[in-house]
Amino acid sequence: MDNVLLVAIFGILALYFFSNMTVYKSMYKKIKEEKDLANIAKETRDAEILKYENRLKSAIETIKDTEDSLTKARDEIQKLKQQNSELKRKNDLLQERVDELYSSVGMI
Repeated sequence: MDNVLLVAIFGILALYFFSNMTVYKSMYKKIKEEKDLANIAKETRDAEILKYENRLKSAIETIKDTEDSLTKARDEIQKLKQQNSELKRKNDLLQERVDELYSSVGMI
């Protein structure tokens, strides 16, 4: 009777062990699958971040180039405005001189 009871207890423990072992194996497989999916998602996210960083760098370079070209254009426009105002002043002086010459020719 003691042996039968002992064998029954060991049998129940063995069944419990093997049933829990399959549960733990299935849980391990599921956790491993989820870990693989998380790693894939992380790699995808890192690739997206790298892609957007590269786009951002190129956009910043484009903005800097545009800013430089706009600065050059602004400087050129300022120079042209100064030249234009100088030419207008010279034109006014020449117009006054022409008026003086006409008036002096009219006196003669």
